[in-house]
Amino acid sequence: MAGEQYYALCVEEEDGGTAEIAFFELRREALQGALGISLYTSPDGELQRRHLQQDDHVVIVAKSTRDLLEAMNTGVPSTVFVDGERIAGSVFKAMLEEDLGMPLRQPRIVRLEEPDLH
Repeated sequence: MAGEQYYALCVEEEDGGTAEIAFFELRREALQGALGISLYTSPDGELQRRHLQQDDHVVIVAKSTRDLLEAMNTGVPSTVFVDGERIAGSVFKAMLEEDLGMPLRQPRIVRLEEPDLH
């Protein structure tokens, strides 16, 4: 992923302002209300054209790694589709953080003492 340019399916602002990343509900998920986003590694392609035909108010816009991370923190999508490939939102977020040089948090092992039952 290092330095990969991503293009996001975005909602077009009526006033011509900055297009915001489009979140959509994952209808086939067991968890109701689960959200996803669509990203692409190219601004044009068959998949992109198909997605653009589904709604008149969406556009595909280049987004920086920081823009994507901000969207991940705001909308907290459970799934990210990159060129149609499904990636867990938490995994994609970790990939973005690594790309930005942010230290990844390592889990800390905690050992619990046995309770004294005497």
